[in-house]
Amino acid sequence: MADMAKRGRSKAPTAASFIRPDSKRIDIPQSFLSAVREKYGSGDMPQDVKGGPSIIVISGKEVDEVGFDAISTKLSAWSDLTIVSLDGLRIDSLYHKPSHSKQVHEADIRVLSSGLKWKELDLSRNLFDDWHEITNICSFTKELRVLNLNGNRFKNIPTEHDEPSGTFEQLTALSLAKTAVKWDNIRTLCTQQRFPNLQSLSLAFNPLYKPPKHLLSLDLPTLTTLDLTSCDFCTLQPLSSLTHLPALSTLILRSNPLTTLTTRPPIVFPHLKTLDLTSTHLTSLSCLNPIPTTFPIVSSLKTTRTPLTTSHPSPRLITIARLPSLTILNNTPIPPHERQNSEIYYLSTITPLFLATKTDEEEKTVVEEHPQWGHLREKYGEPESITQKRHAQTSSSQITSSNGNENKEKPIYPSLSLGANLITFTFYYSLSRSSSDSPTSSPSQEQFKNTERQQHIREIPKQTNIYRLKSLVGRIYSIPCMEIRLVLETDEWDPVPAAKPEDDDWSCSEDEWSEDAGVKSDDSTEVKEGGKKRKRDKEKDKNLWVRREIELVDSTRPVAFWVEGREARVRVERRDLRMFD
Repeated sequence: MADMAKRGRSKAPTAASFIRPDSKRIDIPQSFLSAVREKYGSGDMPQDVKGGPSIIVISGKEVDEVGFDAISTKLSAWSDLTIVSLDGLRIDSLYHKPSHSKQVHEADIRVLSSGLKWKELDLSRNLFDDWHEITNICSFTKELRVLNLNGNRFKNIPTEHDEPSGTFEQLTALSLAKTAVKWDNIRTLCTQQRFPNLQSLSLAFNPLYKPPKHLLSLDLPTLTTLDLTSCDFCTLQPLSSLTHLPALSTLILRSNPLTTLTTRPPIVFPHLKTLDLTSTHLTSLSCLNPIPTTFPIVSSLKTTRTPLTTSHPSPRLITIARLPSLTILNNTPIPPHERQNSEIYYLSTITPLFLATKTDEEEKTVVEEHPQWGHLREKYGEPESITQKRHAQTSSSQITSSNGNENKEKPIYPSLSLGANLITFTFYYSLSRSSSDSPTSSPSQEQFKNTERQQHIREIPKQTNIYRLKSLVGRIYSIPCMEIRLVLETDEWDPVPAAKPEDDDWSCSEDEWSEDAGVKSDDSTEVKEGGKKRKRDKEKDKNLWVRREIELVDSTRPVAFWVEGREARVRVERRDLRMFD
């Protein structure tokens, strides 16, 4: 300890401090009324007490005040003031100390007896240590609505059994930020008897993270707003006793190290509508799951400057969808179309998670992580992919692999994964549709001469262009790329137009038309094809439908330009290049 006491001391005989004793004057405390006169002046004081006009010096030059007399006269009328700010003026008491002149003391009494009509009073960053001084000041301002006492260190606070010596009947807002008050002091100070109409209370920047054995129980039935900014709360458990406040509608928990909103046992704020979680430590959007239970009717939420805003590419959409009661998020209203888009987007992000589940336990885990799943499914209907999965599980359907011998389940890939970027192509080669007029039989035709089609299933990335796709098909069927023709068979159907006589015979000669075709009636047409006559019913042609087909022409466009969805069926045909000779 001796070494610690000597540490920092110089052994030099001429050692001195860098701070001169007379370099800074001591801030002498002053009374409340002296501070009011210092800032606003007073026309009621005697002329010798006021003193002469002060000299203003700017950059070494004396300047005169012009036009400030009217302003000074208006401010000196204390009874006409409504907002008075006396922050940082070293006030410690209401009256002057006995050492001050008797003339000034009598002037103080005369001014106070005239009555003050102030609405808002700011006494922040002063030297008050006794709450009774605040009571004495407010006893002369019967119409006071707002009182700011931030930064004062109160040592003498009324106990629970002390009767309030003053009245704050009209006070609606009280700020005790940075006053180092504790739970016990708040409970004994903020009572309904002392503040019967208090609506807003600020306890920001106070060490309230360690509640006493008996939790906070405020007797303020009219309190609507409670500010607990930067009070070092890690959970909501210390606030469980605040749930009984019947009028509490706004709770500010800004800049608290909150990591979770879950409490054991669960607590409920039944009347809370506005919640501020700005600059908290909530890491993911799943941390918002307890909000519908803990704050069932919350309509306004603030989550800016929190890690959960960076945990997802679209945090606003997910937040809106997770909280159905929200109408304002981060001071921005939520219109109906934005809520609808958010819920549909959120539903699309949950669907891959359900598709990836294989057991009931895994599905139950997903439901617990996304409580709004059931509500959104009832509102917008169950996604078709999930319905197909359940039907597949019921019927035990399986798809056949390219070898035709092994069976495997259809792979299901989660969103934003590499597998989700694949398209399952089903290729089949059809001899009946390919050009087979070649005089010589090629090896590929001999390979498929005993079967009309053979399927091959491949998973191909969406960015693959048509040139590369034809190269892959050429290797599969041993066909040169220049002879391949790919036809995409879509799921859309087009109607076949009614047949006309001129559609069956392209001859422009009337003699040939009379020989090959003849009209028997208005409802049927007799056409001659290959020496045989065929009757076509026009009424039946109107009801015919044909599958829409798209030829995949050579280009650098990706296959996703033509294919919508995760599956595609492509017919492979072989061209006859002799027709281009």
